[in-house]
Amino acid sequence: MSTMRTPSSLQVVLLLALSAFVMASGGLSFLSPGPLGDGHAQWASDCERCHLVFEGIPNGRCLDCHDGLNARITAKEGFHASVADQPCINCHTDHGGRQAPLTRADARKRFQHASTGFALVGAHGKAECADCHEKPIDEMVPSCLQCHEDHHQSALGPACEDCHTANGWDVGLKTLAEHNLSMTGGHQGQDCEDCHQHGENLYSPISCANCHDQGHGGTDALCENCHQVSGWKPAEFDHGPCTCAFPGAHQTVGCLSCHEGFGFTNTPTLCSGCHESERRHEPLGECSTCHNALSWSDNHFNHNAPSVRFPLNGEHLSVDCSGCHETEGVFTGAPATCAGCHQEIGDLMHGDFGACEQCHVTSGFENTTFDHDTTGFSLTGQHATLGCQDCHAEKVDGFPAPPSTDTDTRR
Repeated sequence: MSTMRTPSSLQVVLLLALSAFVMASGGLSFLSPGPLGDGHAQWASDCERCHLVFEGIPNGRCLDCHDGLNARITAKEGFHASVADQPCINCHTDHGGRQAPLTRADARKRFQHASTGFALVGAHGKAECADCHEKPIDEMVPSCLQCHEDHHQSALGPACEDCHTANGWDVGLKTLAEHNLSMTGGHQGQDCEDCHQHGENLYSPISCANCHDQGHGGTDALCENCHQVSGWKPAEFDHGPCTCAFPGAHQTVGCLSCHEGFGFTNTPTLCSGCHESERRHEPLGECSTCHNALSWSDNHFNHNAPSVRFPLNGEHLSVDCSGCHETEGVFTGAPATCAGCHQEIGDLMHGDFGACEQCHVTSGFENTTFDHDTTGFSLTGQHATLGCQDCHAEKVDGFPAPPSTDTDTRR
């Protein structure tokens, strides 16, 4: 069993002398292994600022001063938050001289910058730490403009990475051929600033209206529906299904003839929407009931439709519209009986003998369907071969009454 030795009188004296010297010199600074770096120089005479006797340098002493870093670690942001459980002195040191780095060379060598969220690739891989870290880490932001001058004077916005890469300012820039929007035709010769003022128009989709005024009465139709990059004129809009609905002269008429004031969205698709002023007759419903887009004069009105009161057949099929509709521009109210049109010729031919259809049909006046038996005088024998005029030579009001059976006046 070992026994504790009692310090000798000389040892006690030396210890007291040493303590008195330390107190007189203001601390333990005389034990410093070398000058502090510039960042810590103000604490050169205050060792206890960082060191605890017999406990080294705990992380808390570092974070008491580096409060910005402490806040980032607490918020679990940045690289140091991922190594917060490690002693700071594993990577950082001091007493190497005023200009000596405070990060160990071996720590620099094994440090992976990608763990900070900003990988050092391209030209950044060749940069020294001091080239970028002129400010405390908590004041650094992942922006190119933190280190690089904006040669565009903010004309193209703050996001340099939209055009440039880490390989170099002039390396990796998009060529004109790689633009999402064609840079041929009217776009050829444009400078970046002409389209990308303040960083605009860098992402798809990009509309012509982003740069060009809507010159068509404020329409919200897409410019590219009609125009091409090669030039605003000529416009080549594809009417698609309208080509079938509006053939003929509609295909050569100017845009404004149908789209007055450049109104494209509410353009009428019915004939009357554009041609009402050209109507030459009373309102009879939609123009397409009688006319087609190829010709106004080629009438295709269906007179035999169920809704029409007077179907056309026989000789009526060859009669022009004006033959029945004599008053120009008036179609309703036309007579629907034979006498309405043929009374005058009937009176001339044989006088008033009642409704025309008792004897005639629409296939022709000569093809009579009159049944002579209805008169009480049947046409038999030689009478059956006679024509009407053989007996009825005179055209009078009504045909002569049939002869009496008691008296034969023609003998």
